[in-house]
Amino acid sequence: MAEILDPKEIMRVDELATSSMWRIATQVTVYVFCLLLGLVSETIAVDDSYIAGYAAAVLRHEFNAVGASLQVQEGVVIVNAESLGTVDRTKVMTALESIPGVVRVEIREGETHTDVREASPIPQEPTKPESKFLPRDLLFAPFHADPRWPHFSGAYRRITSGQEPTKTFAANFGETFALYRNAAPLGGQWEIVIQAGVFSTFNVGTSSKDLQNADYTVGLLTSYRTGPFSGFLRLHHQSSHLGDEFILNSQPPVNRINLSFEELDLKLSYELFAWLRLYGGGGMLVDQDPEDLKQGTSEFGVELTSPWTLWGGKIRPVSYADFQANARSNWRVASSVMAGLQFENARIGDRKLQVLAEYFNGPSPNGQFYSQNTTWFGLGVHLYY
Repeated sequence: MAEILDPKEIMRVDELATSSMWRIATQVTVYVFCLLLGLVSETIAVDDSYIAGYAAAVLRHEFNAVGASLQVQEGVVIVNAESLGTVDRTKVMTALESIPGVVRVEIREGETHTDVREASPIPQEPTKPESKFLPRDLLFAPFHADPRWPHFSGAYRRITSGQEPTKTFAANFGETFALYRNAAPLGGQWEIVIQAGVFSTFNVGTSSKDLQNADYTVGLLTSYRTGPFSGFLRLHHQSSHLGDEFILNSQPPVNRINLSFEELDLKLSYELFAWLRLYGGGGMLVDQDPEDLKQGTSEFGVELTSPWTLWGGKIRPVSYADFQANARSNWRVASSVMAGLQFENARIGDRKLQVLAEYFNGPSPNGQFYSQNTTWFGLGVHLYY
């Protein structure tokens, strides 16, 4: 027969097992605690070394900031602002904050010496003012609210005044490419750029979606940048062409103008803060058709880019305003205002997608309608590479 254990014996065995488990747990806790006390400084140093190397690699390979200077201590990354050059600082912060172990990122003007201990030096190649063919990004940022800045976009517009069709869709194709870049005086850089684009509008109020107008532009620029200051000198051509269906269906018949010109213009830009940019300049038509087309041009604007992002740094509110006054329209001001959301990835340079509401009032930017005032409200999608 099976032996029947005494209940008191069973209780005594349970007590011994429980006591043994508590003794083992206590020993493990004490061991881990002692380990942390003895190695915490070494662990932090290893983490900081990892973060420093990771951050240096991000700045070098993803932002091309070879000469960037940074320090890391206890997860705090401090970057020298001047060492970033023309790199977008808000994107740098977003990219570095995503590194595992980073507590926060600070971009400071002047020397980065602080009350935190400086991290071990990061080996870096010396910065050399080498010439570059087909460099990344551009020294001069786009004029986002300029209706004639080449880029890829599509926008639906509701025309509320003027002689253009009430419902239109604007489809734009174009890009700006840097061909060659080199060092320039005052610690800056200069580059040669080619720019081309097509700006077309369609009358979506018709069953065949008639092509209303198409403007073609191509230009050659030389641009310069040092710190927050940048500018360009541009010679570009623009020609305008009315759509055949628009001409045939116009009642009364449209008086077609073969608008074509070359313009030489100079534009300057200054970034007062990382989130505020001002720009302006003027130009002159050097060859125009019709011959009596007045020559003077001017443009100025302001751009606001939110320093705060949404959805883990992937969405940024933006707003832009561009104003142009030209002699061909008797110096009446054309106002273009856009605002909305910018979808971006801090790790892929300047590539971004924007969804913007837009408002325009003034002389039309569409080809031969330049002498006619128009007003529209719209919603568009804009892609910048």
